[in-house]
Amino acid sequence: MIYLISSLIGAIIGYVTNFIAIKMLFRPYKAKKIAGITIIPQGIIPKEKSNLAKNVANLVETHLLDKEEIHKLLNTKEFQEEIKKLISSKIDEFDMPNITEFIKANPTKVATNISDFVMEMIKTKFPFAMAILNEEMIQSMVLENIDKLAEKVNNIVDLDKFVDKEKIKQNLQNEAINFLENESYKIIENLKVGELVENKVNNFDERQLESMLFSLMEKHFKFINFAGAFLGAIIGLIQAFIMMQMK
Repeated sequence: MIYLISSLIGAIIGYVTNFIAIKMLFRPYKAKKIAGITIIPQGIIPKEKSNLAKNVANLVETHLLDKEEIHKLLNTKEFQEEIKKLISSKIDEFDMPNITEFIKANPTKVATNISDFVMEMIKTKFPFAMAILNEEMIQSMVLENIDKLAEKVNNIVDLDKFVDKEKIKQNLQNEAINFLENESYKIIENLKVGELVENKVNNFDERQLESMLFSLMEKHFKFINFAGAFLGAIIGLIQAFIMMQMK
């Protein structure tokens, strides 16, 4: 009976001790002080959060997101094909604007542009007409006939005949691939991944950091707790054995 009780007590002590030790990695979030004297020190991880942030940032930047590996990834045929497909799909989705609707929706802008063009032409070709015409007059005439102008322009100009979507696709795809090949190192450098990770970790509050690490290490922490219980039970048995031998 003494062996059972001793091993049970040892197991409980081992489990509770390890459980408290794990909690002390994170708690208390802030050191407890009385009259400026630290009574209970801050948890290890909150205290070392800035160093943890630097080490995590260095790990990510040096080993997980290696610049050379990212450069190779951005320039694989598979990735480039995905870029081409994306550009192609976006160009196919683009509808040519309706000139009539645009002119009717922006009469003042259209009238101003037309009057500027006409006045510039008059100044260079027909300077004598400057005494008769001015920008306000031309704008007024355009605005009064904006609907007729919109219909006329739409009948004269067919944008689909002027815009070659396939050529646009090809040009944009080539530019995108060339950009990735020539500028990917600079893009990666400008991302400053290490700095971003370090700032992110530093901005975690203590509860958030504890929750994140616990979610990652939950199984391992449970193992440590039960390992403590197991070792405590073994020690309890040994103590009971020694006590029985001393009787």
